[in-house]
Amino acid sequence: MVDISPRLYAHSRPVRAWVAALALVAVALPALGGESFEDLLANLKSPTARTRQMAARDLGASRRREAVAPLSALVRDPDERVRLEVVRALRALRDLSAVPALVTALQDGDPGIREESIGTLVEIYAERDRTGPVDRFLETFSDEYDRQSVPAYTAVDPSVFRGLAGTLRDEKKGIRAASAYAIGILGGGSAVPDLVAATQDPEPDVRAAAATAIGKVGTGEEGKALIPLLADGSATVRNRALQAIGVLRVREAGPALREMFEQNRRRDLGMRVLGSLSRIGDPAQGDLFRELLLSNDPEQRRLAVEGLGRIADASMLPAFKKDYQREKNGSVRLAYNFAIVSLGDRAFLDAIALGLGSAGTAERARDYVLELGPGIAPYLYPYLNDRDAEVRGAVCDIVARFGEADSIPRLTPLLADPNPKVADRANRAIERLRRSGGGAAPRP
Repeated sequence: MVDISPRLYAHSRPVRAWVAALALVAVALPALGGESFEDLLANLKSPTARTRQMAARDLGASRRREAVAPLSALVRDPDERVRLEVVRALRALRDLSAVPALVTALQDGDPGIREESIGTLVEIYAERDRTGPVDRFLETFSDEYDRQSVPAYTAVDPSVFRGLAGTLRDEKKGIRAASAYAIGILGGGSAVPDLVAATQDPEPDVRAAAATAIGKVGTGEEGKALIPLLADGSATVRNRALQAIGVLRVREAGPALREMFEQNRRRDLGMRVLGSLSRIGDPAQGDLFRELLLSNDPEQRRLAVEGLGRIADASMLPAFKKDYQREKNGSVRLAYNFAIVSLGDRAFLDAIALGLGSAGTAERARDYVLELGPGIAPYLYPYLNDRDAEVRGAVCDIVARFGEADSIPRLTPLLADPNPKVADRANRAIERLRRSGGGAAPRP
């Protein structure tokens, strides 16, 4: 390395010219070694597979949408390395015009390409970034409690679900499981019959994935197909079925869940069963919930209160209010708030709304509000003016999830909120409502 002191540089014209020339060479070097966008497009037609592969890679890195069509033309390239690079490039470009090519790639002869295509379709539609293996990404994503994983304004092309229904029967068990998760994430209600068939798959990972997917896109009626999985030999399958049955509120599962709980009262499994039983709102289980209100275990009391609230027996309201005042455990008290609001007394929403601002209660409070549904929105609007910034921001998020266009004027003042994080959440909520049909977004 040549050391040029500032003094020498300032007083030596030849040195200055030499340094300037070096700088020009340094700038020119990448251009000399690189290729133009047009050259890369031409290279896609090269007779050399390696050249086509590298061109696909570089076009993906270009982020230019006009590369989608020429890349898609190579989805049937004779070289599997080229086809894989094409799918990866389409993933990088993130454009819906790539969907037909990706659906075609679901039938590729190489399992790695089929799996990559499944992951890419999910990333494009669900607007999520994958940082690890496809299977881990899909499983983690599916474990999110929310049934809605794709933005409300996004319409998934029906050909995607037809393609994924085909890969549900793939020879590779990992691809079958990935297909089930993808159907659930993308909202493929049309493919539920295929998912139900997959609950009979010989591989437990596939059965578990199918159960999770049905929990995301199925109905209570379709969820009845999950009841036999409560006796599955795989603990993972049983746990996934329990969760899905609870989410879908499959009331017909009540007797099987009750028996399962009685056999496992003192085990961890018993608590998971009780959680599912609590969610389905089966009046036939009311006696069990009333019994558990006296339990020494606060978690059992919480689930019992939730279960009775979902049964929606209005005659329980006076007793709930009395027991609420006597309850010392904060988690159980919050459950009482939820149950009392469910039975019609909106004044008890206050503790739930304020719970959105506390790290210890925010997630459960959010779940309670979302379960109460869009009808609760008018009672939430006053909390957009709460002094707790976290409460204001959380209400923005929830109102956006409800998807009510009438909420936009309520959110607009928060674009000027003194807390920048709240302003950002309000802006995102308004944009989400606008994209889902709520009208033009206002300006701050």
